[in-house]
Amino acid sequence: MTMTSTENTSKTEQKLDLKNINPKDLLDAGIHFGHEKTKWNPKMKSYIHSTRKGVHVINIFKTLEILNDVTKFVKSLTANGGKILMLGTKKQSQQTIKNAAIQSNSSYVVSRWLGGTMTNYQTILKRVKHLAELEEEQKNIDSSSLTKKELTLINKKINKLNKFFEGLKNYKKLPDCIFVVDVKKEKIAINEANILKIPVIGLVDSDSDPSGIDFVIPGNDDSIKSIKLISDVISNSIIEGKGLFAQKSKRPAQSQKPSADPSIASVNRKE
Repeated sequence: MTMTSTENTSKTEQKLDLKNINPKDLLDAGIHFGHEKTKWNPKMKSYIHSTRKGVHVINIFKTLEILNDVTKFVKSLTANGGKILMLGTKKQSQQTIKNAAIQSNSSYVVSRWLGGTMTNYQTILKRVKHLAELEEEQKNIDSSSLTKKELTLINKKINKLNKFFEGLKNYKKLPDCIFVVDVKKEKIAINEANILKIPVIGLVDSDSDPSGIDFVIPGNDDSIKSIKLISDVISNSIIEGKGLFAQKSKRPAQSQKPSADPSIASVNRKE
């Protein structure tokens, strides 16, 4: 990913070239803002550039370098048919993660991570299947044959299930990688991924523990602009990889099993 300046699309608006993110783009998104020095996690020391007015400033050049590795990894994984699950349940990230996942046709979780979503995913698949059956039933139901109370009950069941499983309707198998915003909040999901040896990409702030994260993207995980930039870059890489996979599928070739290259996926993992 060559680092060049972004292009102006109008006098009032700049559209980011997601393939060519540069330091200024990161600064504009506020990715460099860490937490107060007193709240930092010492394991993030190597990603801190300096301290300003008692607040840690994250080294955006390291962020950019790792983001480079991430885009290559994601593109390669999805080009071989791999799937990525996007996770962000904190308020600032919910809509952004959902939009990025929908854009790249990826699975996502933005409400609450249910324990066992990966380690006991067969049970989750049953709940997702039940949701699909209810929605199909709702489409074909003759509303005149049911009371208002019965219709309301069906809608409540669907809404309740959608709260947790809306982004998992295409969840047919375990993901080949997960992308996480706020690794402190999503520790259960990260532990599940580590148990199953599923690579983890994480947007990691200065107060967080990077342990168990294969790709530590150091950056502000509280800013909507920061979260959007990183999510959009990953979403764009997924789209590119899927495009390559579609091209391969059109040609007769020996099938390749999607996998995470250990030489790449373990580069940034903090133990």
